Amino acid sequence: MRRKQCMIMGIIACLVMGSMSGCSSKESGNSQSIQKGQAIQIHESEENINENKDVKKEEEQQRTAVTVDYQEAFQSIQGCAVILDSETNTYTFYNEDKCRTRVSPDSTFKVISALTGIHNQVVTSEDSKMEYDGMNYPVDTWNADLGLKDAFRSSCIWYFRKVIDEVGQETIQEELDKLDYGNCDISEWGGSGVNSFPELNGFWIESSLLISPIEQVEVLHKIMEGETIYTESEIEVLKSIMLLEASDSKKIYGKTGTGTEGIAWFIGFVEKENTNLYFAIYLDDNSSNEISGKKAQEIALNILEE
Repeated sequence: MRRKQCMIMGIIACLVMGSMSGCSSKESGNSQSIQKGQAIQIHESEENINENKDVKKEEEQQRTAVTVDYQEAFQSIQGCAVILDSETNTYTFYNEDKCRTRVSPDSTFKVISALTGIHNQVVTSEDSKMEYDGMNYPVDTWNADLGLKDAFRSSCIWYFRKVIDEVGQETIQEELDKLDYGNCDISEWGGSGVNSFPELNGFWIESSLLISPIEQVEVLHKIMEGETIYTESEIEVLKSIMLLEASDSKKIYGKTGTGTEGIAWFIGFVEKENTNLYFAIYLDDNSSNEISGKKAQEIALNILEE
């Protein structure tokens, strides 16, 4: 009898162990299935990124390109211009080779830093303030608490340095990759030290990040035509701080940028009833004392009036 009980107990133990083994095998199978699903998702995500880049290249190749002579508008200053008409899908180039050469975006990057700040709720409106740290900065208007619009208009570097730092390096990298923003290189996060104040340096100021004028135009086009992760309401906040001129027939939006040794930018777009014109003006002339973002803006507005 005792022997029989032992046999029964042994059979029950085997059944229990077999059941547990079956559960373990099932869990292992589920884990492998989840890992496989994650791998498929990652692969599909990478395919989508590559597909988007291929579409962008194909669209650029399909656009018509015309060359114009803007020497008179440039007033003998060395530089280049590119304009994209979204209705006719046409590029207009002045010095096309220079338009395809990557350089530092300088303060034109504030278009992107403002938008990423808005998207990640570091700033939420054109009045969103950042607190002044008490340093004596070289631009008088920077020596106070500033809202987003005022900081954008005065091109306050410390304000956008704070925005960038709060958004974070990983998120900035992800968003630049999605925008295909130039070389997407933010490796010199703290900047190259071109300015004496650490708060006035960053990867976008004569540092690791580079972008060409034509790429500036393409990025603006993608954002304003709704081809990015940014919502319509987020883009509207950006447009409100970029707006320079408005009339019944058109609105002009833009951002200047001034670098070192004769470098300057003006990028933006003109909003009309039937089309948007996206543009980038880049100056590169260390022989002239007139080079500044304001000069690039003046040249751009003269060209756009033609």
